[in-house]
Amino acid sequence: MEKSLKLATTARKLKVTAIVDATPFAALRTIPDNAPPRTDLTIAIDGRTVTADLATRSVRKAVKTLTDNGSDNVVLILQGVLTPSNRIEEAGIVAQVKVQAPAAAD
Repeated sequence: MEKSLKLATTARKLKVTAIVDATPFAALRTIPDNAPPRTDLTIAIDGRTVTADLATRSVRKAVKTLTDNGSDNVVLILQGVLTPSNRIEEAGIVAQVKVQAPAAAD
């Protein structure tokens, strides 16, 4: 029977990347100029709730990208540091337009 190598270590931070559902963002269509500078985001995943504090400016950019390209053509990516209290600190969100795969040559 083959044994496996085992290691133990520590980490200063647990960085996370989440692909979040774009539907609530797309439903906004626009964010008014007088919106608060920060946006609280709540994410439900597998019976767990995680929260993040985002710059409204980045949410505004994501909503614009969704409006311009359609939610089916955009992926929303949230990144940050997960804390023990299920909070994503240092969070940022970007809307990335999906690139269509080139057509196969015959």
